[in-house]
Amino acid sequence: MTRVVLITGASSGLGAEIAREVARRGLASAMVLVARRGDRLDALAEELKASASSLEVLTVAADLAEPVACARVAAEALARFGGVDVLVNNAGLGLPTLFADAPPADLERQLAVNLQAPILLTRALVDSLIARRGTVINIGSAITCVANSALGVYGATKAGLAYWNDAIRRELAGDGVTVCLVEPGPIATDFSDAFRKLTPDGARPHPVVETPSGWMTADVGDVARRIVGLIERPRRRLSVLRRLVWPFRAVGALARAFPALGDWFVTRAFRVDRALGRAERLD
Repeated sequence: MTRVVLITGASSGLGAEIAREVARRGLASAMVLVARRGDRLDALAEELKASASSLEVLTVAADLAEPVACARVAAEALARFGGVDVLVNNAGLGLPTLFADAPPADLERQLAVNLQAPILLTRALVDSLIARRGTVINIGSAITCVANSALGVYGATKAGLAYWNDAIRRELAGDGVTVCLVEPGPIATDFSDAFRKLTPDGARPHPVVETPSGWMTADVGDVARRIVGLIERPRRRLSVLRRLVWPFRAVGALARAFPALGDWFVTRAFRVDRALGRAERLD
């Protein structure tokens, strides 16, 4: 079986677990792992090759916020393996503050990683995906169901990703390319730790970016298994886990039906924390 799978954001968390699951199921003859942290990618590559001796792994240390990164990643993958069969756009960047508290440079980086990079990387690989009748899996977010004060730009990037996902699914269907959107709810990973590291000096992380209670979070291994299942049994949209995502949808539907109620509910939840955060910076 010859299949090349490219995964972004593969150095840890969900991306690394997706790579492990692909190797565990023997769904690829080669993998391309992309992330900023080359040392972690190399360690994961050795782990994967130890578990599947015939697996070839290419690691590409790249910051997808950089304008030329996507073209370089695609070029290295094509040069090494001749094409890509499955592209998993998993890399994502969250910020720990409200919109008005976020440095503009961080907002630009978030837009680039979450929305621009999946679009440009897919464009760079689209000829290969068409030739191989491949698959694109975009990792979105259930947060798009509810406009959230603390995740305004993050949610906007994921909403944009969802729109683009549906558009290219319809565009590329006639060329034999399958396009899937994954809408995860909260997942138990180190994503919240990455949030906290970006907190500006003198400010505290906003409570909404803290890891939710255990009953609200999905196991990363379970989510990875469901995502990897899309390679052999694709679906237009996968909500994981359903019991976590559907409440978001219900609240979002209620907020759209009664905008004043939605404004009150979301704004009231964060007003006090925002005031406290500003006070801390003034001190």
